[in-house]
Formats: sequence, structure tokens, C-alpha cells
Amino acid sequence: MKLLSSDMSPFAARARLAVYAGALPVEIAPANMWASDGGKTAEYLAVNPLGKVPTLVLDDGTALSESDTIVEYLADAFPEAGLRPADPLLAARCRLLARIVELYVMEPGVPLFGQIMPDSRDASVVDAAFDGMAAGLAGLEHFMNGDRYAVGDCLTTADCALVPYLYFFPELFGKAIRGRSPVGDYPKVAAYWQRIQSDPAVAHVLQEIRDGLTSSRLKGVLGDAI
Repeated sequence: MKLLSSDMSPFAARARLAVYAGALPVEIAPANMWASDGGKTAEYLAVNPLGKVPTLVLDDGTALSESDTIVEYLADAFPEAGLRPADPLLAARCRLLARIVELYVMEPGVPLFGQIMPDSRDASVVDAAFDGMAAGLAGLEHFMNGDRYAVGDCLTTADCALVPYLYFFPELFGKAIRGRSPVGDYPKVAAYWQRIQSDPAVAHVLQEIRDGLTSSRLKGVLGDAI
């Protein structure tokens, strides 16, 4: 299996974290999706016509797209990795936390990609994004219970979503645009964020994102927020 990825993508990082946490037999390779004219390469679109990362290419050539689908597939294909708890209630909590951060933190934060440059920033768009993320973070605060990881005592599919989305949206954009991360306003979420970064797989994937951002054109505007 091969995961076509981009270091700075939080969506690709979600899938990479599952691979690292489970020590899965998946090769991680650059997607090489961008052509010299700024469009998507025909080679990548032939594999994934949606033109997004990540894409998981199975041994028989079958391609899977969308980070949540890929992580769920890996949890099913490698149950011994423990990415999804066997207990139905704990498995449901994994899906719940991943869903909350995806729908109510990441999605409201996506417009901030277009608000990085101070000179073209729209205050109403920024305010709406941070208000939306605040509601999502409040939801996480309610449903998190102080486990060592998002659910239980090992890294699961929930962490695979929480780690890159918390880093990119409230953390990175909060510091870059408003000078502070709103994560600190939510004690259980903040404590989780502090704990989780000591996990070796998490530290590795976060460093990959930082390295990708540092080597990109965003370095100049994101600066110390990275």
C-alpha cells in the first residue's frame, strides 16, 4: 500500500498519523499533484480525479480518497493496531470526537486559509470562523473525559482527526491571525493538547507539518505561529 501525501496538509497528516501510530506497512510518498502551471497533474488526477490529498493506493491498484475514509479503512484492515477500540461505546466515542472536530472546528476554520494575508483580511470572515470554532471547541470540551488520549490509553482514530485539525485551525490560525490560540480557553481540550504532543507518532507528524509550512511560501506570513 502507498499513501500519497503532502507534509503540510492537515488532511494528509490525519492519515499519516494512523500509519505511524500503528506502525502499518504503508509506504508514504509525495503526491506530486501540482503541475508547473499551478494546476493538478494529469498523473495524479488519473489516480484521484478529486485532486485532493491524501490518496491511499492499495496493492491491487484500488485508490481510496478522503482522510476519514482512509483512516477508517486502516483501522478495519489492521485491527491489531488498536486504532479503533473493540468496545462499541468507546468506538462510538472515537467517531463522535472525530466528527465534532471535523464538522465544528475544522469546517468553520477552513475560510481562514484565505485570511492569512493581513492586507486582504476580511474581519467579518475572520470573526465568523473563530466564532464557529469556539462552538466546536466547546463541544469537544463537553464530550472529552480526561483520558490520556482522546479515548482511552492509546492513540485511536479520534486522535488522528484531533491532532492535525487542532494544530492547524485553532492553534496555527489563532496565533497567526489573532496572536493567541483559543484552545487555552477550554481546560480539558488544552490539557489533552499538551499531553498528546508527547506521543512519538504525534510529535513526528506535527514536525512534518511544521517542516512543510516552513519550506512553503506561507513561512513569511505565519512566522512564529508555526
